[in-house]
Amino acid sequence: MSRKHFSWLLATTLVVALAVLLMPARTGKDTGFERTPLLPELQQQVNELDWLRFVGAGDAVIATLQRADDHWRVEEAHGYRADWGRLRALLADLAQAQVIEAKTANPEFYARLGVEEVAAPEASGVRVEFGESSGLPALIVGKAAEGRDGRYARLQDEAQSVLIDRGLDLPAAREDWLDKTIVDIADTEVVEFEIRHADGERVLARKLSADDENFQLQDVPEGRQIQSVWTVDSLANSLSSLNLEAVSPEGEIDWSGAARFGLVTADGLRLDVDLATHAAPEGGDEGGDEGGAEHWIRVQAGVYKTAVESAVESAPPADGESAEEGNVEGGNVEGMDGAAGRAAEINTRVSGWAYRIPKYKFDSMSKRMGDLLQEEGSNSGA
Repeated sequence: MSRKHFSWLLATTLVVALAVLLMPARTGKDTGFERTPLLPELQQQVNELDWLRFVGAGDAVIATLQRADDHWRVEEAHGYRADWGRLRALLADLAQAQVIEAKTANPEFYARLGVEEVAAPEASGVRVEFGESSGLPALIVGKAAEGRDGRYARLQDEAQSVLIDRGLDLPAAREDWLDKTIVDIADTEVVEFEIRHADGERVLARKLSADDENFQLQDVPEGRQIQSVWTVDSLANSLSSLNLEAVSPEGEIDWSGAARFGLVTADGLRLDVDLATHAAPEGGDEGGDEGGAEHWIRVQAGVYKTAVESAVESAPPADGESAEEGNVEGGNVEGMDGAAGRAAEINTRVSGWAYRIPKYKFDSMSKRMGDLLQEEGSNSGA
């Protein structure tokens, strides 16, 4: 993440520090214990950090986050983007955290607070490590305090444990450190969607005019009718709040026999999603469904072309002109607007990646005509 994106952290820290200086000293349980910063050195260099590691029970690495290419990335997830919003909030809390009460310095009681060494197989805390160049000590973050605000913590090289005034959002699962958003296309934007299966079956529905509220399913066989309007319309919501469960380079997934879901929005954005199902690997992260299957997709964005536009573009270019492609490559999106800008932004994030998604989202994008139809004259829930 670029330095300007971190500047707010330093500004916030300075404001908090000034407020603390101007306030009367506060105590924990009125014992005379003065509040002190948990990590005073962090306040001065929070904008310069470029490496963090989170380690859980048994010294198992949860995630290593490194700043590179203007983004924070998770090393153990093939360098995929980290959730900057979550990381930013954690760094701000750590920089501002105040010690409000001293707790036990006896290692025999550490486990009660969750601040024992995380090398222990049953350790409940998380060790936060900073880059060596920062000079910051590793911190063990323990349990949330019961019946009061705050969380227990201990600097790894110190015997004294403490209670701090921050809860700290500190996920213990690697996937929770990933930027989980793939795409988010509201059904109200969609004017057409299509499903193509490897065996040639096709499901197509569109709004025939701007005034239509519902989609019209095309090529309904004689003697059949849709089960309900909702059955068809709900498929337009397939790419709404689409989040990943896991991520992998797309080349590690077998896409042979994949189905394809595509949609077009009112502003001309087109999204194509390849869908593949594979058996969950033994000893994996338990991401498969009840049948032991994992559901993977890859996404490509482009700009919708009408048949006339496509015909014109397929013609040989005149002297001095060049043909344009319907797909928009990722990269610099400055100067792009509308559908082209949206497509470029999406491709910048998703190109080259495969995403494991929830089964219900996958099923929505891989419906067949038989899933949407019933015999003509049957009772309908429309």
